[in-house]
Amino acid sequence: MGDTVYLWKVDGRVVAHTDLGAAAQLDGLSREPDKQVTAAEWSAAGGLARIIDGDIFLGKTDEEKQAEENTSRVAQLKKYLFETDYIAAKIAEGAATKEEYTDMIEQRAAWRAEIEEKIAG
Repeated sequence: MGDTVYLWKVDGRVVAHTDLGAAAQLDGLSREPDKQVTAAEWSAAGGLARIIDGDIFLGKTDEEKQAEENTSRVAQLKKYLFETDYIAAKIAEGAATKEEYTDMIEQRAAWRAEIEEKIAG
């Protein structure tokens, strides 16, 4: 990849090339690019470029990043709940008491509350 990535807005999407000659030959883009970024910037954006509010936007939006973080955290919390489900079974079967697992029961409630918060928002 060259040191520069050239970007054009074409029919509501972004077309990227690293070579102006190839852009002209392959996509008929003989006009000046709408934006130029370094190869490092392009790579950091994961090669993702879109048109948002009429401008070329690189990478994910803050909202998309937050949604991914929330999804990942919810999966982690559900794993914790799954790994501690045995506690409810032990209590239900009389093999343990709530008092023996008070801290973990409170932790599980906190995990559930955080899951609800992440899903809601």
